[in-house]
Amino acid sequence: MNKITNQRFNETFYEQTVGSGLRVVVMHKPGYIGSSALIATPFGGMHTKLKDNEGNIVDIVPGSAHFLEHKLFESEEGDIMTAFTEVGASVNAFTSYEETVYYFSTSNDIEKPLNMLLDFVSDLKISEQSVEKEKGIIIQELRMYAQMPDSRLVNETYRSLFVEHPFSNDIGGSEESVTSITKEHLELCYRLNYHPQRMLLVVATGEEPERIFDLAEKNHSTKSFDHAPLVESVKVNEPNHVFREKFDFILDVQSLKSTVTFKLNHHYLSERERKNAEWSLRLLMEATFSTLNPAYQRWMDDGVISDFFGFEVDLGEGYGLLMFYNETDDSETFEKFLEVEISKCTISAVTLEQLKRRYLGQAFRSLNDLEDMAISFIRATFAKADFFDSLTWVEDITLLDIENVRNIIDLNNKCVVSIKK
Repeated sequence: MNKITNQRFNETFYEQTVGSGLRVVVMHKPGYIGSSALIATPFGGMHTKLKDNEGNIVDIVPGSAHFLEHKLFESEEGDIMTAFTEVGASVNAFTSYEETVYYFSTSNDIEKPLNMLLDFVSDLKISEQSVEKEKGIIIQELRMYAQMPDSRLVNETYRSLFVEHPFSNDIGGSEESVTSITKEHLELCYRLNYHPQRMLLVVATGEEPERIFDLAEKNHSTKSFDHAPLVESVKVNEPNHVFREKFDFILDVQSLKSTVTFKLNHHYLSERERKNAEWSLRLLMEATFSTLNPAYQRWMDDGVISDFFGFEVDLGEGYGLLMFYNETDDSETFEKFLEVEISKCTISAVTLEQLKRRYLGQAFRSLNDLEDMAISFIRATFAKADFFDSLTWVEDITLLDIENVRNIIDLNNKCVVSIKK
């Protein structure tokens, strides 16, 4: 058992790899009554091509990770969610672009729900009939999201921004891709991504770490696992240009909305470099497009921006974006407004320090939320970054970093997506 203590955050983690190869991390929270346990695999919506150690490429049908999440909640013994409720635990799961996570929280003893979590994630039992039935359920879910303005707006923005990158696909796939998924394909995805050596179990709890490790070891010792496949996601060579510069779609909505998204082409290789640039850009945008800017209230009063207005910054491996969203029926005026303000945006040393302290305070507070802390740990681990370092990366940002990151913004390389009546 390896003990990791961070004096600054006053947090102690314990980690151990059990016999099956599953890495178990216990975030020890002495005095906490509740517990949260999350088991994750680095398999999400963006993983549409996997490569094994012999160089063979496996094509993954878009939506497969989300489909698997649905199927793992099936059990011959009955409804899994009901079973967790009966032992005083709340269970759920989510699929993002980069991972799939199954988790529960409880204020009762952790033994039964932890064993249940490890059991159902380790056992995929599906039939042709159940897969066909699930297709209809997932397609209805996709149609529902397609009628939700905010969700549809983001999905159409990604489709407009990316040419080759899997972000252009919905996490759930499309009706066509879901229809093409077979029982054999799901079983292949499961074999490649759900071996214990590929997964990570994180438990945030007041329980003694030794007990958690013993429970995980005992549970997996009763199971047999095939040889672990060595696979990795194939890197996508995304072109520098956007797929479509303008796109409008029609929905029956009360308020019209638009996004203006700039495609950021960068050459940052490590997660640390990308997050340094991402934080630098976020802080610059925060200083300009928030109430820290004296002009912000005037923009609101003039109707240039609305209460819905905001922005997102994301710099990942092989992609980058700066997205603005707003309630407006005049996307061209909104687009021109952004171009003018971005071209002259700036940040002072005083504002920089103010924002850094704000975000550092948020990092400290996040450690009081068991699930939030565990999810952040999982994402840092899968990105090959140190969790505690990732909480304080914002501290290292300098005015020079912010000045340098401005160079990756090309005001001409953008897409504008709008909801029209």
